[in-house]
Amino acid sequence: MFQVFLLVSSVVLLLVLISKVKLHAFLSLLTVSLVLGVASGLPLGYLAMNVAAGFGAIMQHIGIVIVCGVIIGQILEETGAAQKIGASILKLVGAKRATLATAATGSVVSIPVFCDAGFVILNPVIKTLSKAGKIPYMCLVSALMAGLLLTHSLMPPTPGPIAAAGILGADVGIVMLYGLIISIPVLIGIYFWCNSNFLRRRYPEIAETDEVSEADVQKFNERAAKAPSTAMSYFPIVLPIVLIMIRSFAMLYATAGQREALWFGAIDFVGTPYIALLIGVFSAFLLPAKMSKEVSESWVSKAMKGSAEIILITGIAGSFGRVLQITGVGNVMAEGFLLLNLPSVVLPFAISSIVLIAQGSATVALTTTAAIILPLLPSLGISPELAVIAIAGGSFTGVFPQGSYFWVVTNLAGYDIKKGYVAVTATTFVMGAIAFAAILVLSLFVS
Repeated sequence: MFQVFLLVSSVVLLLVLISKVKLHAFLSLLTVSLVLGVASGLPLGYLAMNVAAGFGAIMQHIGIVIVCGVIIGQILEETGAAQKIGASILKLVGAKRATLATAATGSVVSIPVFCDAGFVILNPVIKTLSKAGKIPYMCLVSALMAGLLLTHSLMPPTPGPIAAAGILGADVGIVMLYGLIISIPVLIGIYFWCNSNFLRRRYPEIAETDEVSEADVQKFNERAAKAPSTAMSYFPIVLPIVLIMIRSFAMLYATAGQREALWFGAIDFVGTPYIALLIGVFSAFLLPAKMSKEVSESWVSKAMKGSAEIILITGIAGSFGRVLQITGVGNVMAEGFLLLNLPSVVLPFAISSIVLIAQGSATVALTTTAAIILPLLPSLGISPELAVIAIAGGSFTGVFPQGSYFWVVTNLAGYDIKKGYVAVTATTFVMGAIAFAAILVLSLFVS
């Protein structure tokens, strides 16, 4: 009973430090890890050693992956390739299905580009789309917000799910496959929600475009026009994903004899996540018109600075997970949960959603929940891959004003907080409900 109290108290303390005290997530996780270890009676030297070891173990698996992924996104954004991808999807799906096209565009753009930046890039486009097609702006804002957040939370190689996969030791290729499976019904649900009479009738306003909006659209079009070809724009995203998935399937289905072959070794090497992402980085260097110092130094340095916070939060979440493991707190919690006789995916989904609602960041929800779930995995009886997807589904369920993304969307759309609750909060709960149902169905076929 004391161990359960410790776990609950540590999670509450973590949420209070992040959401109320406004202490950075890195320092909050580090503080809670140490407090939990001391309260559990661990020898201080042993505790300090394991906090450092937990941090290092996670960095070994995903530190390079996160940096490479952010570099790819930076290059796509700077060269206009992200704009080219957005324009190509909007053209492919068509203005008649504008909400579906908008959600799908967001889903693809957010794989290499952070969802906040993605909304900034694409908001001028949906304003024009709203005005030209007489489509309620609320419908397009909600669709773009949801599409961007979906893959930001659900699909490697974005940092959040990559980090959760690293903490839980999940196969990234299988996580990608599961993420793709879950994203399809969620995207369909987004389409119906954003086309619903509730949104259309209650918020029929068409976007108002001023000189600033028109200038942004012109800038978007100019950058897209100067961008690499559509195929080349997609290449740095698709290539590492394909390499990682090929490796995952080879690991699953190759025989013992085949594993000794040269081709298997080559697939194993190039499909290792950080190698695949590094190859993606070098392929992204083909996008600029010429390889200049600005590309190789300025853009890369900017990306590395942007990735530093994610890396630190992920690493310290690994420390928290290590302390939970060595104290045995997780096992007690898992045993109590099993007595409730609920599906095993409920716990990771619920914890992730609670952490998101409390502090607002999907990445923090993914990494923190993965650390909490790590020592529970054997008792829950589900694979690391399914656990990652359950955590990811919870990590976009309930975005409130605590999160920066809420304000990015609300401010750029020109909405007050009441409209923000509809465009962002209500939409994310719709997404979460569909994702939860899809994950439950998936859990019937995979463990």
